[in-house]
Amino acid sequence: MFRVHPWLSTRLVAAAARGVPRDRRDEFRRQWIAELAHYAQWLERSGESHARLRLLARAAGAIPHAIQLRVLHWSPRMLGQDLKFAWRMFVRRPAFTGVAVLILALGIGANTTIFSWMQRVLFSPFQGVTRQDRLLAVNGTSRTRDNMSVSYPNFVDLRAARPDGVADLMAFRILPLNMRMDGEPIRVFGELVTPNFFDVLGVTPALGRGFRAEEGTTPGRDPVAVITDDLWRRRFGADPSVVSHVLTLNGQPFTIVGVTPPGFHGSAAALRLDVFVPMTMQPAVMAGNRLTQRGNSWLEVYARIADGRTAADASAGLTVVARQLEQAYPDANRDRGARAVPLWRAGAGALLFPVFGILMAMVGLVLLIACANVAGLLLVRAAGRQREIAVRLAVGASRARVVRQLLVESLLLSAAGCAAGLLAAHWASGLLNVFVPRTPYPVGFDSGLDARSIGFAMALSAAAAVLAGFVPALRASRPDLIVTLKTTSASTTGRRGRLRQVLVAAQVALSLVLLVAASLFTRSFTRAGDIDPGFTIRDGVLASIDLLPAGYDETRGAALLDVLIDRVNALPGVAAASVGRSVPLDFASGSDMNVDVDGYTPRDGEEVNAAYNQVGRGYFDTMGILILSGRAFDTRDRAGATRVAIVNETMARRYWKGRDPVGGTVRFGSGPVTIVGVAKDGKYQRLNEEPRNYLYLPVQQSYRPDTVLHVRTTGSPSAVLPSIQAAIRALDPNVPLFDIRTVEDHLAISTFIMRIAASMLGLFGTLGLLLAAVGLYGVVSFNAAQRSREIGLRVALGAGRAQVAGLVLRDAMTVVGIGLAAGLALAFAAGRLVASQLTGVSGSDPVSFAGTAALLAAVAAGACVVPAWRAASSNPISALRGD
Repeated sequence: MFRVHPWLSTRLVAAAARGVPRDRRDEFRRQWIAELAHYAQWLERSGESHARLRLLARAAGAIPHAIQLRVLHWSPRMLGQDLKFAWRMFVRRPAFTGVAVLILALGIGANTTIFSWMQRVLFSPFQGVTRQDRLLAVNGTSRTRDNMSVSYPNFVDLRAARPDGVADLMAFRILPLNMRMDGEPIRVFGELVTPNFFDVLGVTPALGRGFRAEEGTTPGRDPVAVITDDLWRRRFGADPSVVSHVLTLNGQPFTIVGVTPPGFHGSAAALRLDVFVPMTMQPAVMAGNRLTQRGNSWLEVYARIADGRTAADASAGLTVVARQLEQAYPDANRDRGARAVPLWRAGAGALLFPVFGILMAMVGLVLLIACANVAGLLLVRAAGRQREIAVRLAVGASRARVVRQLLVESLLLSAAGCAAGLLAAHWASGLLNVFVPRTPYPVGFDSGLDARSIGFAMALSAAAAVLAGFVPALRASRPDLIVTLKTTSASTTGRRGRLRQVLVAAQVALSLVLLVAASLFTRSFTRAGDIDPGFTIRDGVLASIDLLPAGYDETRGAALLDVLIDRVNALPGVAAASVGRSVPLDFASGSDMNVDVDGYTPRDGEEVNAAYNQVGRGYFDTMGILILSGRAFDTRDRAGATRVAIVNETMARRYWKGRDPVGGTVRFGSGPVTIVGVAKDGKYQRLNEEPRNYLYLPVQQSYRPDTVLHVRTTGSPSAVLPSIQAAIRALDPNVPLFDIRTVEDHLAISTFIMRIAASMLGLFGTLGLLLAAVGLYGVVSFNAAQRSREIGLRVALGAGRAQVAGLVLRDAMTVVGIGLAAGLALAFAAGRLVASQLTGVSGSDPVSFAGTAALLAAVAAGACVVPAWRAASSNPISALRGD
């Protein structure tokens, strides 16, 4: 009929036609075959590529059409009768109904909980922001990196060029601020934002206004601020006249011009920010002037996709403009570009997506186990209803009518499970905050279920009804009418018995995958403490200091830090003290830059990039970081002296092969820097990170007013804290300590993700194990009951209880063995997928595999023992008379 081969497409239409009511089936086929013929001819004329795939995709539309016709064929009156009958059946069997609903509720609730986490953190991370799916994060790129920030001059030019496919761009930078109103300063986190920040996000302030366009043109001219609803209620008592009030941020007075709507916390997922100030006020709240530095990448950028365009269009448009900027400013932008990614691939989303993806896959297994369990229950229940179903068929009911009734019953069960699961998910949606360690950042995850999560649960319940109920319904609708109507007791066929065994084996296999994953992450979490992070400090205090609000310039600030180190070192209970810009294994540990190494010639396309930290003298003793060669920083390394740095051993090996790095030179910024030491490698951002280049710079030569006081204590950190605070007040009462925490609290940050994975997978693994044990117990009990006559004969002929119990156990454990074998194969595949998220444990860890397999086998044996022994203890006379 046409050259584009239609065989697979017509077969798909024929399969879909089986679901159409009989009186409309022929018309349905003719309509779709004609549609496919017309579409195939159009494809041939237009010369479309992948014509067969496009034809098959068009044929797939027959499936929802067939479902629609079938549903419309069922009148509301008929469905009402089916629902009423299903309700009566469930009320008559409350134990069965309760168990089935509970099992489905566990599966649906677990899936909805994890989906709600993903929705809140990855896909809709900002409350109050409209059309978040139309937002993209814009990253800078280089020859070797694709996750860089953007400089302010580059952002201004990028926005002014109006990239194709982009409606608008805005930029922001998160920063801690010292806020003072009347009393002591408090620590808040806020954002420097471009004036169009609220417009791009689609957020309208609840009180006052946002920023005007002119408030983003002249540096330092517009000290205005917008505060969040949370800060307004927390610090201003929800005073409606707060607009025009003045608050002090980092020593600079700002006038409040607006209050955001409730629930809006800024443009960073999982961070609850409090205040927003114009980007042009950066020199007033941060050290230095970054507004004119094209080579200083420090801003995060979001783009909103233009209406009617796609993310690919926006990304292509940004790439074109970035190439133009490279040509216009080759010194600062050589080999630099831009790329746009979805929000879930930036910030907290990029950090949490891998573990959330793993959890989502694992709860999917929980739901499959639950569906297999409920399917087994439905098969058992259908075996007890064989006579009822046979009578229905004998008096004229069609098989489709019986299947529909049984599916309606499954849907009713699943709907009840969905309602219970939603209640559980609503409670569990806030559990993510339980795992958040003590951190200086205002981390907080929104809880509750949104419309998408509820819709997801409803769709999941419909899928569960089909998965759990379709095959049992088909089986139940094909009884042997003559045998069933003659038989006075329920019986089962070998085919149905084998199906229940397959379901149990599947539950065992999936449960083993869950348990292995839980064991891998639990062992990874426990082994994290054995990994050497490159520093030995365990007892100590960390506290943030910011000298900018107190009016310190570089000279006075460097001098104060010098005196502070001496004062704290002299305190009782203090073993060592120093300062550092960032702390290893923090959520955001330091910055990085490109450097040139004298004597090293980079390969084509190679960038020499190094992360760095500005630290004070005594830092390496305080942290317990070993200096492998050369020296640590001391009083010689002051402003005006020869600029120096310390490299880690990874950087020394890469760029000084066969040479001594001590005395070597690296270049960045304003000139050459001499290497005076090599420090032991460490873990700087994650415990499972690969070795990376790292530079330490003396804070006296690379001054930062915002730094962290590091104190190693000889005893309890809390006992030393009051004397540390007193020493700070004695130096300057206007310089308070913020974000005070112990080193132990800080180290919990490094295991935050592993703790989530280990805890949740442990819970899901236990749930899967319980469901598998329940399913196995039910199948063994039912099979033993069905074999009661056979068992009675064996006992009557002299078989002992142990022999009969062994027979039942042997059959059950054969099924378990098959499930374990399949589960081990699946678990090995899963282990390879999650290996990158493990620390100190391989994805094929033999302890995890052998231990969980042994545990599951033991639990399965325990679940089989009781029904096996009960069967062996049955009265043979009663068994022989019962049939």
